This record gives sequence, C-alpha cells and structure tokens, in this order.
Amino acid sequence: MGVMRSETGVPSPAREFWDRQYGDESPSTPPPPPNAALVALAEELALVPAPRPRVSHALDLACGRGGDALWLAARGWRVTAVDVSEHVLDVLAERSRLAGVGELLDVEPHDLASSAPDTGPLDLVHASYFHATTDLDRDAVLRAAARSVRDGGLLLVIDHASSAPWSWNRHDEHPTVDDLWHSLGLGPEWTAVVAERRTRLAHGPDGRSATVADN
Repeated sequence: MGVMRSETGVPSPAREFWDRQYGDESPSTPPPPPNAALVALAEELALVPAPRPRVSHALDLACGRGGDALWLAARGWRVTAVDVSEHVLDVLAERSRLAGVGELLDVEPHDLASSAPDTGPLDLVHASYFHATTDLDRDAVLRAAARSVRDGGLLLVIDHASSAPWSWNRHDEHPTVDDLWHSLGLGPEWTAVVAERRTRLAHGPDGRSATVADN
C-alpha cells in the first residue's frame, strides 16, 4: 500500500486519522449497507435504476467504507469513489469485484485538501456525512466538485443535523438546512430541489437505536 504525502513530504494527517478508523476493514467482512437517507432520496428523485440511455456517472466524495458507492454501482451507475484512506479504497475495490460491479466502480485516493479527481462531466456528486475532522475547507471542496456537474445533474449532500448517543461526534454542534445551503454558495444557476431536515431511526452497537436527524 502506498503512502499519501502532502506537497511538503509530510504524511497526511487526514490519511493517518482515517486509516486508523478503517484499520479493521477487510474484504472478508460484510460490506456496509447504503445510508438510509441516500436510498430514500435516490428513489424520490428517480436516481435508481441509473438513468438511461447513456451510462450515468456519479462521484462519491469521502466514500468511507463504500456502502453508497456499491449500492449505486449495483443499480447501474458508473461510480468514482474517493477517500483519503488508501486502505479502505483497497477493500472497496475488492468488494466491488466480489459483488460483480468492479467494472462500474473506480476508486481514487485523494486528500481533498490538496488534490481532487478529474472526472469530466458528472450526473451526480454525492457526499454523505462528509464532516471534516482535520483542517479542510469542505465547502470549497463541494463547490469545486459541483463545477463538474453537467446541466441537469445533481449535487446531493447529506449532513448530520443531530447525533446518536453513541456517536463519536455526539457533542458537536450541527448546522441547520439553511446553514448548509448558504455555506455552499453555489450561485443563481443552482436550484434547491430538496432542502429539508428529515428524521430517521439509526441503529448502533449492542442493539441500540435512536431517532436522529439529517439535513
């Protein structure tokens, strides 16, 4: 496995943090399910199965364990999955092969503070719970990715509006829907198709569950 370094030659703090978080992941462990909020929105917005006749291209930013990327690829999307952790991307690539969608799912390691994928026109840019834990201008990353969205395409951002009692960030303050929309600063050519605070039932360790909210 290669080592991602910043332009100064120092190992990326974000890479080190997320490699620790995903250190137990392996292709032999069950793949994660997609985020429930993504599934609901994708069905509501008729994103599944992937629009035809051409192959639709999605960018999954900060894809993590890859449940959303695998779910989209299984429904006909061509997906570029990006994360700072090369370890979790190696696992995702093998999981996609085992699931029979390896030809539809590409993985690219990027520390989004310093590099970004070059994808060409996109039908969907997706970021679920992309909350920066290091010195990263997340809004600038999302705006840059949005510039790759073709006319009629979608930028789909799902944020935590609250945290479950077991979450590592349970004490953090969370933005409102208006905070999220205004922070993106996308300009007049963009229209908010869905801009809502929605609740869902989250399941945690030891059989626990709690009602949480998403923007």
